[in-house]
Amino acid sequence: MPLDQKTILAAVKEAKEKSQKRKFNQSIQLVLKLQDIDMKAPESKIQEVIELPYSLEKPNKICVIASGELALKARKADADHVIERGELESLAGKKQEMRKSGQFL
Repeated sequence: MPLDQKTILAAVKEAKEKSQKRKFNQSIQLVLKLQDIDMKAPESKIQEVIELPYSLEKPNKICVIASGELALKARKADADHVIERGELESLAGKKQEMRKSGQFL
């Protein structure tokens, strides 16, 4: 049974109405089960692009371990963190300190 956008939206709306009211923003997960599709056949391939209204992840941070000219290039390229050899050696074995600062792990 093929589903159209109206059917899916109606099902989501019904699920929202039947759920309990919360004092926080809730998210809804939509799970689709695909049946009788042979993914090896070219005509059965699914190619869809879905744009979500909100980002799912935190933005990635870039940490460069370099010294000299390469460190300067990394800073000019707006790397989030540039660690030079002396700083890296001072961090050895201090996992808790790195976690507390929130910069590296």
